[in-house]
Order: sequence, then structure tokens, then C-alpha cells
Amino acid sequence: MVEAKYESAKEKAKAKVEKVAAVSLTSDMWTSINMDAYLAVTCHFVGEKTTLSSVLLGVQAFPQSHTAENIARVKASLMEEWGIANKVTCMVTDGAPNMVACVRELKLRHHTCIAHTLNLIVKKALDQQPVLSGIRAKARKLVGFFRSSTTAKEKLTQVQLHLGMANMKLIQEVETRWSSTYLMLQRLVAQREPVGAALAGLQHDIPFLTSEEFNIVGGCLSLLSPFYDATVELSAEENVSASKVVPLVKMLEHTLQEEITKPAPAAALEMGDHLIRQLREKLYTLQSMSIVSLATLLDPRFKAIGFFSQTKATEAIKRLTSKCATIIRSTQSREEIPQASTSHDVMIFHSIWNKRCFFQRF
Repeated sequence: MVEAKYESAKEKAKAKVEKVAAVSLTSDMWTSINMDAYLAVTCHFVGEKTTLSSVLLGVQAFPQSHTAENIARVKASLMEEWGIANKVTCMVTDGAPNMVACVRELKLRHHTCIAHTLNLIVKKALDQQPVLSGIRAKARKLVGFFRSSTTAKEKLTQVQLHLGMANMKLIQEVETRWSSTYLMLQRLVAQREPVGAALAGLQHDIPFLTSEEFNIVGGCLSLLSPFYDATVELSAEENVSASKVVPLVKMLEHTLQEEITKPAPAAALEMGDHLIRQLREKLYTLQSMSIVSLATLLDPRFKAIGFFSQTKATEAIKRLTSKCATIIRSTQSREEIPQASTSHDVMIFHSIWNKRCFFQRF
């Protein structure tokens, strides 16, 4: 029964993919809690009514060595099976050398996942702050206590109800995802009162965070909030994200620069400096990349105003003009080459924290 439904769904998905002229792929590898390796490949394309669609081509166990050649062989097999070998315009992966080499082996255009890069940037900034590392360790132990002890869990629920608060469980940090660190600390701050009261009524040796430590956490959360929202925005499957990358990075730095001018604990300010340096080191080159820069320029919401500098915007305009000229020559068209607009009729975003304005309006 399950296999029959799977085959039916697969044939329907194949029929959709067959109709499109071009697709892009995203791919990742991970290891399960049982230490089994898996490789996943997802196909993305513009479907009917110009809506973005995604189809999971496969999730396969990968017991063999994780070499670029082995990974490329499996991906090539999937592309052949789905009939898209000649339709792939780009493959997005993390920056692991074997994944990058795999795409090169397949002779495809490659792009690094920006959400993954943001994850690496924040993780490095978190790990470079010893004070915050100590607080995170205390928070993990505290959360673990409430998640593993039935008595503690029930006590927390009772206190929350007594205070007229919703029953909310604490969130544990996951090593590979910085966003889980953010969510763990955010939930602890929100539940500070009931957690403290619950601990006071229990027998334990679990230390609670001090007022100073909560202040540090609050300062760090202000810095991490825009990164969390940017990650969510860039991870959307049903909305175009490539054109948002450069403007989002621009707004991330703008927001960080504003935050570090405000009074805050030294640990938070130090982390803010780390984040700014990592942003510049890892993501500033994006505005020079053809795929991302042209996507930003062609998006009527951003155009040239989305770039960090006018110089980079001008370079992108020249690349776009050159590509248009090439297309026109190849089709022997006599139409005038369109010039990219540099008008500033798009709203200038003052802060990514005005994301309610930034994300919703655009």
C-alpha cells in the first residue's frame, strides 16, 4: 500500500518536472543519531501559474566514502532517473570541499547556501565569546533538567498556570544549528519568572542564571534576532530569495552597527564586533557574484539600491547590459538594448528590525 502510493506520487511529480524547461537543485548530507549517512537532493522550478515548486528527488543512505566522485555519481543517477540532466542551471550546497568538488565534477554552476553561511558566521561568533559559552552551558543543563525530570516538568507547568502564563516547554540547544541556541535563550528569558519559581520549589543542584547573565543574554539576543529572521527569510521555498541576499546582508550590518552603539554588556558588544567582521569576511563578495548581483538588480523592489556600494551596483549594471547585448545578438534582434534602472524609487530600509516593514512590504 505504502509503496503503491509512493510510486503514484512519484509519477505525478515526474510529470510536473517534465513540463519545465529549467530546474535548480539543492543538496545536503547529514548523519543520523545512529551514525548512518544520508544524501538528499531537492529539485526547484517555476511551475504552473509561475509559482515556485519543489520536489524531493531522493533521500538515500550513503554508506560509501564521502568523496566528490561518489557523491557526483549518486546525484547524476538521480538527475538521469528524473530526466533533468540537461535542465539543471545551478546546484546549491554547503561549502564543504567534497560538495563543491562534486558540483564541479558534474560540470554544473554552483552556489553556496547563504543560510548555511549565516549559520557558520553566528556559530563562530558564539564560540568566540567565553562568557556566553559558560552561560550556554548553564542553560543547557537547566533545560535538560526540566526536559528529563517529570517532577520538574510538572512543577513548571503548575507555576505557569498559577502566574496565568501559557504552558510552554523549554527548548534545548542543538550543536549544529545556531538558531536552536537563539530559541533556547529566548525561551529562557521569556520564562525566567516561572522557571526560577519552579526551581525554588524543587530539590536539585542546578544553578539558575544570575541577573547579570540574563542581561548578557538579553544583549546577545538583540544582536541575534535579525540573523534569525534573515535565516527564516532565506530558507523559504515558496518565495524567491536570491535577490534578497545582498540587501539582507546590507541590513544585517546596518542593524549590528546600530546595536553596538547602544549600552550593553561587554560580552554582547564583543560578539557584535565578531559578527560584523564575519559578515564582511564571508558575505561581502556576494555583490560581485553574477547570479546574486543580477538577481538583486533585476528585482524591482531593490534595483541598484540593494548594493553595499555604488561601484558594485555599476559593475552589476555593466554585466547585465553585456548579457542583454549578447542575447540580442544571438537572436539577431534589432530591439534597443534595455538599460538597467538605477532609480531610487525603492524604500531605503533603516533597520532589519523594521523587518515588519521590510519583509512584509516587500
